Amino acid sequence: MDGAATTRTGDDEKDDCHTVPINDTRKVLQVDADLKLPIQDKELLVELSGNSQPVLQANNQQVIPVREEEDFIIFHGVSYLGASKIHEANNELEIQKIISFLNEASDSCIQVSVAVPFYSDGEVVVYEEEDQSEISRFKINQIIFFARGDNSNSDSSCFAFTCSHGKTLNEAIFQCHAFRSDVKDAVGRVYQSFSNAFSGPKRVAENLVTTMSAVSDDTPTTGSHECSIFEVSLEMKEDDGKGNFHLVPRSSYFKLKSFVSKQIVLTIQQISHSSPEQELIVERCFGILFCCGRFLRPSDLQLCEMLSYSRGVDKKSYVVTGQWDCNDPAFQPLNQETPKESCIFFSVAVDIVLKNVQEPVRFTIESKARVYPPTEKFWVLSRKHHVTQQFQLTLERVQDSTKLVYKVKNCTAMGEVEKSKLNLNLNFTSFIRSSSIGSIELETPTSKDEEDSADDDDEALPSGQIFGSTEISDEQIAVWSDILKIWPVDSPRPKQVEIHVRSGIPDTMRGNMWMRLANCDEMEMLELYKTLISKECSSDDVIRRDIHRTFPANEFFQSGNGQELLFKICHAYAIYDVDVGYLQGISFITAALLLQMPEEQAFCLLVKIMFGHINLRNLYLNEFDNLHQHLYQLEKLIQDQIPELSVHFRESGIEPHMFASQWFLTLFCGKFPLDFVFRVIDIILLDGFNTVFQIAIALLMAARRDLLTLDFEGILRYFRVILPKKYRSADATNLLIQSVYSVKVKKSKLKRYKREFDTMKEHARNSVDSISRLSTENKLQKEDIMRFEYLVTNLVLSKTSTDERCFHLEQELHKIKLDLKEKEEINLKLEEETNSVKDLFQRELKRSEDDICKKDSIISEYKQICSKLSSQIATEQKLSRERMLFFQTNLCPPCFQFASCAINIASSGKTNGDSTESGAGDRPLEDIVKPLENELAKTKIALAASECDNDDTKHKLSLALAELETYRNSGAASTWLWKNLSNKK
Repeated sequence: MDGAATTRTGDDEKDDCHTVPINDTRKVLQVDADLKLPIQDKELLVELSGNSQPVLQANNQQVIPVREEEDFIIFHGVSYLGASKIHEANNELEIQKIISFLNEASDSCIQVSVAVPFYSDGEVVVYEEEDQSEISRFKINQIIFFARGDNSNSDSSCFAFTCSHGKTLNEAIFQCHAFRSDVKDAVGRVYQSFSNAFSGPKRVAENLVTTMSAVSDDTPTTGSHECSIFEVSLEMKEDDGKGNFHLVPRSSYFKLKSFVSKQIVLTIQQISHSSPEQELIVERCFGILFCCGRFLRPSDLQLCEMLSYSRGVDKKSYVVTGQWDCNDPAFQPLNQETPKESCIFFSVAVDIVLKNVQEPVRFTIESKARVYPPTEKFWVLSRKHHVTQQFQLTLERVQDSTKLVYKVKNCTAMGEVEKSKLNLNLNFTSFIRSSSIGSIELETPTSKDEEDSADDDDEALPSGQIFGSTEISDEQIAVWSDILKIWPVDSPRPKQVEIHVRSGIPDTMRGNMWMRLANCDEMEMLELYKTLISKECSSDDVIRRDIHRTFPANEFFQSGNGQELLFKICHAYAIYDVDVGYLQGISFITAALLLQMPEEQAFCLLVKIMFGHINLRNLYLNEFDNLHQHLYQLEKLIQDQIPELSVHFRESGIEPHMFASQWFLTLFCGKFPLDFVFRVIDIILLDGFNTVFQIAIALLMAARRDLLTLDFEGILRYFRVILPKKYRSADATNLLIQSVYSVKVKKSKLKRYKREFDTMKEHARNSVDSISRLSTENKLQKEDIMRFEYLVTNLVLSKTSTDERCFHLEQELHKIKLDLKEKEEINLKLEEETNSVKDLFQRELKRSEDDICKKDSIISEYKQICSKLSSQIATEQKLSRERMLFFQTNLCPPCFQFASCAINIASSGKTNGDSTESGAGDRPLEDIVKPLENELAKTKIALAASECDNDDTKHKLSLALAELETYRNSGAASTWLWKNLSNKK
């Protein structure tokens, strides 16, 4: 981004510039939706109810219509002119031509409002002026360049930015979107807003905030933000061996004993709030967490046992007590005695629930301690046992008709404070906030003692801290814009560049200027970089381990995104430079570049620094031989220019490699604040690598008085702790840069020192006895021969074992083939036997069914005969009853008795006669029925027998099938089966 030092290039093909008329504006702005770019929630930019619209006034008293929100600023009274395709997205001349063309060609414009975020992780949103409906939005990391119109004509009230659309370089489309402001002076404010947005993630544009007049209502409304200051004090107690716990003494660190049970006591109190309604009450605490180290992830913290929580005596504070087991492996570092003059860091977190706040709040305190033996005795001369830290809690009110409800927007650590120096009128705006707790101090020390106490701190400055940015005036913006305009990439350097670079490059333009100072054309390496990151690298594990230690205090590298970009660049360079590969110092230089430009440009510039006129990679080659040469040259320069310091170093046993190795290898990125590092890289890219010698001499000259009073340990501590802290302010850095150019380092001297170093090295090499050298070489060669013989033996053994294994596998394969063939034959026989058994079963079943049908027909005929005889008997009985009834009705009793006797005699005679008479007629019937009855009985018996035989056959068949399956693989199966079949038959 230019303005944020970012440049993205498109295809090299040059065709005519295609502009889009204003009538097609909506179609142009719809590119984001077509490319499926992420669209955030519109509620992010909804105007807060009850907020008025503040304005800015320029020198000519014109009103600049703007509205400031929490994360962005909205500019009203802006006209959208249109968009155009552009080939070089960072070419300001081409952008100004597009602005001029669209400004003259647009007859009708769309009135819009433009929302510009304060942070680089936000989005620029374009709204319709009338109904504030969203038209489109552009991510800051996709905006490549911001440019103003030409101040000499009517384009002075115009501005434009270029952005890329597309996921890959081949799909990328570069467009220039042009706007015109109704107020000319608003263009400078827009430029300043974009400049702050390009500066980095979550860095508030302070120069805009100070010029805005924020109008707020006294009554909190939905969506309004309120801040509260909480004070958290940490005390630690240890078991005295008698069941009692006493406070642990503390000076600048806690003095702990190893293998002793400990308690943590946390006191939480709200010390300021914006309104009486916003006094927050701690309802409960549901967790105390502890872990060794700092800058930790939430998952690293270990839960401690909570003993008690209650309100303090004053009813305003809240006291929580927890305990940890000293034998827990997670706390093992606190059982190891620390070396002298060193400390171990630890982090304590407490999770609390506040009344009327929707989610829990976590306060984390980072402190340090020294671990002593369990028998150590301490003389307690002061009553200081605690560390106190303040937190700023930012809340947003949520819509609720019944009660006051807040949700947490942000919780920021304001740093450690001295409890004795706090009072009721403490001004919290006097603190400098940073992403690291350890970097927070008062802007102006209240006394010399406080300043000395800050310098006496043993804690080294964490790498990657930024302590502020310099405001840029409109004149400076105009000057640097002119420089970028007249100095394209791969062109000679203008004369005025040197003067302006030494004065400092603006943060928003530093990346683009670095590319020009290094004469770096990113198109040469862009495709190569895309190829390199897709390859495998043997150094990936080392890189992964080192990136967590690179700039740990910088917010960008505390998240996964920054660390992943840093890993990709280091991974690509390790593959690109096979001779150097990856070494730890490379990650610091890469991280500094990545904070100023996108990953592709950072990789290209890293290659240029390592291989170009700086040629930094030479320091890493030949077992750091060139580094030793530069350290020797620095030592000779110290003798020439600071002789008393050279003598003091020699008497104290201090050598340059003890403090300057990291200066050369990382270009001062390892220990110094980033504001200082960026200025150093500015002048190194401007004047070359020899500037490192000038910077080193300037640093030593500035610290000469302090160093002359220190001993060996004090000097090393000074270089490690105190020296980097002296350049946290821009004034100190500017003074040093000015003194750098007063240090004269002649190239002829450096060449002479190089020759001296080469001569010394040659003498040292020649002074070694030739016999011992030959014996050493002989020993090395013997070791090589033994190693080669060992490798050959291993190869022979490996080949022999492989051949044996192949022979065994072939034998097993042959055996398996034979077994398979035999199994196939057995399977074929079993299939034939099964088919024959099935045929036999079908025949027997059919015969049984035929017999059953025949017997069923005989039974049916017998039943018909029986039915016919039964009907005849019933008819005769009916006739007899009718006669008897007739006689009984029509005759008198004597006659009826006579008639019945006569009838009985007649019927019996008839019966006898019939029996004798029908000997020829009824006997055949009787002769037929009796055989039938006999045959019927026999048939039933035969039917029952056949059914039994049928059941037995089915049972035997099932047994045969089961045994067939059992003896399928045995040769005796066929003999047994046919034997049973023959028995069955």
